[in-house]
Amino acid sequence: MMRKRDMLLLAGVMGTGAGCLAEDLTCTPADSTYSCCVKQHPTQPQSCGAEPGLSGMAVATGVLVAAVTMTSDEGVLPAKMRADVEEVLRNCAAKAHETVNHKHFGGEPTRAQCDEVLRRTPQGVPITWAIQLGLEKHEVAKACAEERLGAFLAGRFSLEQRYRYDPGTKRLELVSPQERFDLLNKNRAHTLVGTLEPDVVVHSGDPLKPQAVYDFKFPCLRSNRPRWATYPKGHRHESLNQGEVYQEAFGSAIRVTPWELIR
Repeated sequence: MMRKRDMLLLAGVMGTGAGCLAEDLTCTPADSTYSCCVKQHPTQPQSCGAEPGLSGMAVATGVLVAAVTMTSDEGVLPAKMRADVEEVLRNCAAKAHETVNHKHFGGEPTRAQCDEVLRRTPQGVPITWAIQLGLEKHEVAKACAEERLGAFLAGRFSLEQRYRYDPGTKRLELVSPQERFDLLNKNRAHTLVGTLEPDVVVHSGDPLKPQAVYDFKFPCLRSNRPRWATYPKGHRHESLNQGEVYQEAFGSAIRVTPWELIR
């Protein structure tokens, strides 16, 4: 069951895009409840609790930068390990889908239920069951992934780690929770526009050396194929979609649904 704070955060969700594309102090269906909380409380981010980060690793407060150049061993996830990781993630997505749907509907929702508007934000944006279910399923899936991946991959995966990516230099930089708090508190959220925040990054032990990147996608109906969100005109990644930018930045972009993985 979601905490009261998490349920309240859903009321602040903005838009219906498939991904968190800009740090504009509004929420999208792909935002975690933590991420949405920070956006809605930019002057009091500490009230949102702890942010998921590097599992089994300390998060440095300084700036970490690396060119996306790795040895073949560092850059390639062994086939057996990849298979194990992907089985865990797909099972976690299926568990989240079933658990949340059963909680609210006793089974699969209908198209009419998915489209039902539960409330509207102060800006008039409708919050449908599809949006709320997606947010709840993300939280269940990520908690499941943290536990199950931690059993055999401790220190080698990150959840919702934020990155800056420079397409010109092909360099990645970690954005720590503290840095994000500071920028939001100083009304400099615009400097986070274009940053990337995949759901799951599997790496060599260093999050700046990613080996596989996954995003959970939860269509309300199985017939709705999940799509990567496209960056809007004027954005740093204009004309590209989220998956294309992930592929360029991390060398990997895999969607995890309750039924399959889409590459």
